[in-house]
Amino acid sequence: MSSITLAQAALFASLAMVLLAGFYLVDSAALLASAPVLVFLGSVVPTLVWAGFFFVVYRSPASARTVTWLALVFAVLLEAVVVCIRMQQSVNYWTPFGNALSLPGWLLRIGWTVFLIAFAIAPTHLRTRQIALVLAIISAPSAVSSAYDAWNNSIGFLLNDIPTEALWRALITPAIRTIYWISQILFLWTVWRNSETARSR
Repeated sequence: MSSITLAQAALFASLAMVLLAGFYLVDSAALLASAPVLVFLGSVVPTLVWAGFFFVVYRSPASARTVTWLALVFAVLLEAVVVCIRMQQSVNYWTPFGNALSLPGWLLRIGWTVFLIAFAIAPTHLRTRQIALVLAIISAPSAVSSAYDAWNNSIGFLLNDIPTEALWRALITPAIRTIYWISQILFLWTVWRNSETARSR
């Protein structure tokens, strides 16, 4: 991982977010008729804003300040508001930060809020580096869990006669989540490493 640059990690994270947005559109197709605004505002829009943020960091990390503030408002805060609305409706669902009702998911929202503020103000500062490292550590258990689910379910498909309808939930969903979590951790790791390099110069 030491040879991966911040730009490469940001590009991978951007592509992972585009994949996740497509996943949301397919997975939420049944909800589009009953609650299209919540589906788009709670999942598709924030995910595409994240994709834009990572893409701008890939293109020019130095000019990412404005898009960082936009990501804070439209990818973290907007998503959190929609999660709260859907929680009032007792809807338990998965978000990019994990299960909507889970404590680690809310810790990640708070962490990303603090990270984006620090990244907008001083991307190479020691504090930004520390926040990125903490977020990577907090995200690691979710990445391991998603990877285990994807691997475990793929073994099940090889050994059992599972209906093809279950392929989406049992294999594709954990695989997409695994890609998502790996891209997040890789991005945070490179922010931490690049900030440390810049700090030591």
